[in-house]
Parts: sequence; structure tokens; C-alpha cells
Amino acid sequence: MSTLKQSMVMDVTPWPNGRGFSGADAWWNYVLGKEERRRIDQLLGMALLDPDIHDRLVEHRDRTLFDAFQLSVETQAWLTAIPARTLPEFAQAVVAGPQAAKRRITTQEAA
Repeated sequence: MSTLKQSMVMDVTPWPNGRGFSGADAWWNYVLGKEERRRIDQLLGMALLDPDIHDRLVEHRDRTLFDAFQLSVETQAWLTAIPARTLPEFAQAVVAGPQAAKRRITTQEAA
């Protein structure tokens, strides 16, 4: 008996009545989340290099800066709510992700 190597093929183009396959929402959330994470990384990199961007991000949570990096409304709300006073604190919160912030709030509410 021989085994044939087969590669998976997936149509990721949205279809008129849905996204074309079972589990598509999870796939698209992953893909879109990955792209948005890349943009956040670029924003953090710019904040390291440019004092103006650093201040707009860390001190002011400037929404026009978030818009310039094409971050979603949900991501902007999360980034705005991060309780950080320094760029390293801000970056640590970003790496921990929004789920960590939700867990922290839930724990505080329970106490």
C-alpha cells in the first residue's frame, strides 16, 4: 500500500451566501487578527524610534494614530484601556493580549 501526499486546498474567497466552508468565521478571525497584530507591532516599533509617536501612543492614546495604522474599533478600545505609563508596560500588555485584560477585570470584580 502506498501513501500519496496530498495538500489541502481551501477556497478563502467569500461566497455570496457565507464564507464557503464550515468554520470560516474562526479562520477569518485568525487571519484578520494576525494582520492586526502585525500593525500593532509596527506601531510599537515606531513608538520606539519616534518620540512624537511614543507620546501619542503612551501618553495620549491618540485615536488618529490608531486610525493611521488601520486598527479596528475593538482593538482601539482595548489599546486605549491599557493601564500603562511606559512603553515597556504598554508592550507587555499588548503581548499578554486582550484576553489577559478581560481576565484581570473579571478577577478584580470578583474580589
